Amino acid sequence: MINILITFYSLVNGIDPNMAFQVARVESNMNPNAVSRTQDGGLYQLNRNSYKFHNEKWRFQPDINMAIALDSLRKLKQTCSHKVSNSYVLCFNSGIVGARRIKFPFKHPYYKKMNLMWRN
Repeated sequence: MINILITFYSLVNGIDPNMAFQVARVESNMNPNAVSRTQDGGLYQLNRNSYKFHNEKWRFQPDINMAIALDSLRKLKQTCSHKVSNSYVLCFNSGIVGARRIKFPFKHPYYKKMNLMWRN
């Protein structure tokens, strides 16, 4: 069921489904109940800023977590259009405001963890 939802929400938001799966694997190892040390939670490890306009418990509902996260990725894709292909994914942890400050190329642990083919 989670696979179907990730595919659906990624396509609705214009995100490559493989990219959406990779982010979910990195963020929570595909665990919709995951909680980090900083209390980020759910499949895409939403933080308080991600769901501040939503009920906090919603972050553990996979469909709502995906909808918020993949909508955020869509906005980052529009905002964070650096010369590096798919760099918006690297901006996911920074959010839209932080993404505007990122200069490429940069070294970031998330970059290594993603282990994407587009790293040249």
